[in-house]
Amino acid sequence: MINEVILEGIVVRDPWKYMDDLFFRLVSYRDADQPAKKLDPERDAGDYVNVRLNGAANGLIRIQRGMKLRVHGFLQSRDYRESLEEFTNKARKGPAGETLSVMVQGSELRPGQIQIERNLVEVVARRLVVLEPSSSNERRTKPGPRSNPVRIPETNNETGWQAASLEPEEQITV
Repeated sequence: MINEVILEGIVVRDPWKYMDDLFFRLVSYRDADQPAKKLDPERDAGDYVNVRLNGAANGLIRIQRGMKLRVHGFLQSRDYRESLEEFTNKARKGPAGETLSVMVQGSELRPGQIQIERNLVEVVARRLVVLEPSSSNERRTKPGPRSNPVRIPETNNETGWQAASLEPEEQITV
């Protein structure tokens, strides 16, 4: 079976680490020939996906919010358990910065004791191409000049990721 993903998008939040892996979230807007996902009558909504870089939490790869990337990889799903308390702690805050609180009625269980099975689908990256670096305060309406892609060879370290300062059209391959 084929499990291959090529996805272009914009990094929408700062990367985070879990164990030896680096994660970041991309928003990707659909091509004109795909079914629209309307946000409002004038704008389309993006599709959001988490990207995982296995073994890249060592600080050698620098991903920043606002970067436009092309990710080559594959889909991976995983199951995990989460308590109601963990879920509400990660949930967005209410209006005026109020934090969410949960009361369980009809039971003596506390929110930390109520567990749910969850499933997550993510893209595991094998290669990254930087299409545009992040721009701190400026929004670009047109892509900048393109250079020829530079292939960064695999390394012999245990993660396969090589330290690099990523510039437009540079690639990192695992």
